Order: sequence, then structure tokens, then C-alpha cells
Amino acid sequence: MENNLNEELKSKIEGMIKEEGLELIDFKLSFYGGAYSLRCLIDYAAGGITIDKCAELNRRIFNLLDESKLLGEDFTIEVNSPGLDYPLKNYKDFLRSKGSIVGVWLSNPVDAKTYLEGEIIDSNEHGIFLKAKDKTYNLEPLNIKIGKARLDLQK
Repeated sequence: MENNLNEELKSKIEGMIKEEGLELIDFKLSFYGGAYSLRCLIDYAAGGITIDKCAELNRRIFNLLDESKLLGEDFTIEVNSPGLDYPLKNYKDFLRSKGSIVGVWLSNPVDAKTYLEGEIIDSNEHGIFLKAKDKTYNLEPLNIKIGKARLDLQK
């Protein structure tokens, strides 16, 4: 039952946000203390969602849940952007960080390095293109353990 509810709710929310040209990056439904808690991370494919857009979608999701009673009467909703501290795990995450400085930890060394830092030039399902100080790397997505956005205080 819980899994069906999770999938039904996720599908409804994905449909709603796709109409807005957004992507559902993370979805968590939990039950604690007699109430459901829903957390959605959303963003545009190229990044840049605003607080106002998150608030608007929070209201729309609340209205959907309030009318449908899918989560009963008592629930909380949180709609956020991924933020700077969200780990970059797949090519879509890196694409949202295009033009930003990131740190990347690798499973297998590239040029004898397991950590690279540089600007994301581009990203697709075949490669993450990272411009480091001395060269541009085409990194295989499966070789990336995790990436993290870095603050570039030089700009």
C-alpha cells in the first residue's frame, strides 16, 4: 500500500511540474509521528529555479493533496531547489551546474588524479566535460563517484 501511494503521488507531482518545464530531482515521502511528510527537490534542466516558483508549486501540491486526501488530513510539504550542497550524481545534475566550478571525485584515476576541480563546460549521458586549469576532461559518468558545486570567489 505504501509503495503504491508513493508511486501514485510521485507520478502526479512529476506530471504537474513537467507542465511547468521543471524536473523532479528528489522525492521523499515519509511517515513520522502520525503524519506524512513530503519533500520534493525541483529545478529547471539548466538550473535557476526561484524561491517564488518553489512557493507556487508548494501551494499547488498542497491543494492537490488537500482535495484528493491521498495523505489524509495531517501532512507537511517541502518544495525546494537542490541548492549548492546537493551532490551532483548524474549528467543532469552536472548540466544544471554548467558554467559553475565543481569538485569531482572519481572511482578510477584520470591522469593519475582521483579528484578534479574545474568548470563544467557541458554534460550529456556520454560525458561530463570539465575544464580544469591545464586541460579539458571528458569524464565518463560512471567513473564519477560524486560531484559538489564549489564557490568561485575569484569572480
